[in-house]
Amino acid sequence: IIISLLLGCQFLLLFSCNKNIAPGTPACIRKEIKNQKADWPIGSVDEYLFQGKLVYAFTPDGSVIADGSTEIKDADCKWLCSVGGFGGPSIDSCNGEKFFRSAVLKRNIWMKK
Repeated sequence: IIISLLLGCQFLLLFSCNKNIAPGTPACIRKEIKNQKADWPIGSVDEYLFQGKLVYAFTPDGSVIADGSTEIKDADCKWLCSVGGFGGPSIDSCNGEKFFRSAVLKRNIWMKK
């Protein structure tokens, strides 16, 4: 009975993590969301079109990290840049362009509840 309960709890934890991630999200981005580190908790992940490709903005949880920067990664989880953070809105350059002026928001991928 104890083993059945433990397996049931593991299933629920896995299911609850996956159900909030938008369908069609690249596997690498899904893994990044599921494996977020305690020292850098993610508050949300948004998908943008930037410089001709889809990229993902990992915004830190503002209730935990007040001045955290937003990490921008491609679909293969390759780090492109960080915007915002302690330096504020003036820290917005990514690959030679101002990220939030150039990037087009496509959809929210995941949001902490």
